[in-house]
Amino acid sequence: MGNPPPTHLITPISDERRGEILDETLARRPHDGPLRIFGYGSLMWSPCFDVADSHLCTLRDYHRGFSIWSVFARGTPEHPGLGFALEEKAGTSCEGIVFTLPGATTRDDLIPLWEREMWTETYHPEWVMVETEVGSLRALTFVVSTDHRQYAGDLPVVEKAAYIAKASGKYGTCYDYLAQTVEKMRDMGVHDAEMEELLAAVDAVMR
Repeated sequence: MGNPPPTHLITPISDERRGEILDETLARRPHDGPLRIFGYGSLMWSPCFDVADSHLCTLRDYHRGFSIWSVFARGTPEHPGLGFALEEKAGTSCEGIVFTLPGATTRDDLIPLWEREMWTETYHPEWVMVETEVGSLRALTFVVSTDHRQYAGDLPVVEKAAYIAKASGKYGTCYDYLAQTVEKMRDMGVHDAEMEELLAAVDAVMR
């Protein structure tokens, strides 16, 4: 099986550094409409911000994977789990939800999102264009940093399933994290064959 990195190297960044990234991201924000967030994993069923509106959407040339090590949120150093990641990959697409935040949203309103998505620097915030039934919209999302020590890459499905079946962290089991996301996508009418295959493999391990 693939081995996670030495767990002592997976540590949270400081609140100061997290705030710097938030400010840098907002400074790069294109000013062409309300603030929007693209969710492709647990944000789809558990957003940590107020929502004024939402739409099913597609992000082109990005791929949804289960490809980062989790030793806090959905795993521990002893039994690491895995988590969702968005990776740039030409010719692919990722369906998710684009959330429009209220017009009165402030920087401080985004801190819970930053604490959740930027606990380490596994991801980097990016402004992207998503396609919806009302047209193309610009949104903020979190793309995996493939050179970060938490990046697990594309492990074989059977290996992922073995890790997911055993892992649990501060926010619950890794299994529930995957299953609730797949359930949400089904409710949305989205079929993600890769995630369906992975969930079936975990179910087989846990029987």
